[in-house]
Amino acid sequence: MRFVSIPAVLPILLILPLTVLAQQKSPPPELGLPVKCSLGEDCFVQHYIDTDPTKNAADYQCGSLTYDNHRGTDIRIRTLADMAKGVPVIASADGVVTGLRDNIRDQYFSDYSKPQRRSVFEKGLGNVVVLGHGNGWTTFYAHLKKNSITVKKNQRVKKGTVIGYVGMSGVTDFPHVHFELRHNNKRIDPFTGNAIKSGCGPSEQNYWDDLTRVSLAYQQTGFLYTGLSETRPNGRKDLEKGVRKQESLNSAAPTLFFWSYYFGSRKDDIVTLVLKGPDGQILANYRSDPMPKNQISRNFYIGKKKPAGGWPAGLYQGEISITRNGKHLTDRAVISVK
Repeated sequence: MRFVSIPAVLPILLILPLTVLAQQKSPPPELGLPVKCSLGEDCFVQHYIDTDPTKNAADYQCGSLTYDNHRGTDIRIRTLADMAKGVPVIASADGVVTGLRDNIRDQYFSDYSKPQRRSVFEKGLGNVVVLGHGNGWTTFYAHLKKNSITVKKNQRVKKGTVIGYVGMSGVTDFPHVHFELRHNNKRIDPFTGNAIKSGCGPSEQNYWDDLTRVSLAYQQTGFLYTGLSETRPNGRKDLEKGVRKQESLNSAAPTLFFWSYYFGSRKDDIVTLVLKGPDGQILANYRSDPMPKNQISRNFYIGKKKPAGGWPAGLYQGEISITRNGKHLTDRAVISVK
């Protein structure tokens, strides 16, 4: 390190880390949301960068929406049905395509055989587009849908240009885009401006543009898919297909189930489910014990057998409530019998 003399009249010497100084000389682009969706409605941030330097994990808010050594921001969509319809991935800033890959199928990584996993793991980001923004800054858009990439290498793109579509390729187990910001190939958390594993807590740095910064307000928990159906759901992957929810029920259906799938389960949460008939009568209910630990996602269901004579006509309602620190997070769904 080279030292220079400082006038004695200066009362304070502020020494900045070299990484910060380098970023000041080559400021990052102002980033827009890399997915064309409405945050909190049809897309959500499910994982942030892991800021914890140990084998534990913490997101930038010191919360639990990450896992050990996670190196990007995962913006997920609700279901595979949404993925099939097509959710555009867009350039977060003006740039040039410096790399891409577009030949890996969309599949749950956990559904691959062990020998297949080794091969897929080598291409962990799956289908990916890399954009260069000058001064050593790059952005990565990963796990894109197979054959969905709409740009070519060396192509110049403007902020907001569609570059592909949300998929589930590579090492992933839910439909999302994995977004990374790098400076000189070192990963930077766009929510703080810090390198990964730098610790969590307040930061005045933020590399999102003004509009995106507001929409990316930290959401600890989000309901992904809540509904009612004649048949019982078979776990997260079944619900994540996005095809189980029904709007109407045959009066002769043998059973009725209410269910919900959400992300951001917290230790000590208490989950309550209630299924009500057209007259407001409680047909089924459930109340959990306090959740034993933080979990990225959970799903619950309750059900009721057909009453004698069939289901009376009217509107049936299900409600889930997560009680946390004296507050309630709720979601509802209805189904009709005519």
